[in-house]
Amino acid sequence: MTQLQEKPTQAPSGPKGPDKYGQHRKAKGGNRKFIAAGAVIVVAAVAIVAVAMQGSSVYYVTIAQFHGNQTVQASNKEVRVAGKVVPGTITRDSTTQEVSFTAVDETDPTQTMKVVYDKIVPDTFKDDAQVVVTGTYSNGVFSANEMLAKCPSKYSSTAADSN
Repeated sequence: MTQLQEKPTQAPSGPKGPDKYGQHRKAKGGNRKFIAAGAVIVVAAVAIVAVAMQGSSVYYVTIAQFHGNQTVQASNKEVRVAGKVVPGTITRDSTTQEVSFTAVDETDPTQTMKVVYDKIVPDTFKDDAQVVVTGTYSNGVFSANEMLAKCPSKYSSTAADSN
């Protein structure tokens, strides 16, 4: 009869013992590379969002506030100004597609501003529309490169009540 030899039992491979190649496994810290890479990605994403939102986080000022702040007028920085279109002041140049109008401060009607805009105007742009224009101011004219218009008849409570 042949005798069977029993193989010596190996310690089970696992977090503390050696694996089948004789290498020890780490109990903790094996994912440090992934955690570091994830942290770098999160920091980069936050930085991108912060840089992207810097330009859009500027609040608008009213025309009266704009005229009252000489440093804003003197700087060639882009600024957002809110006002209301004075009825009868909208003029369009058919060759250049430039639109010019006078905007008035809603709380102080003595404060006005001439605005020039050379892009396609919003559908809601018309007399008495509330506008927010973004651009620069020089020589008494506000050159807008962006314009948002809100038609008061669409958003007022009296128009909603009459339906």
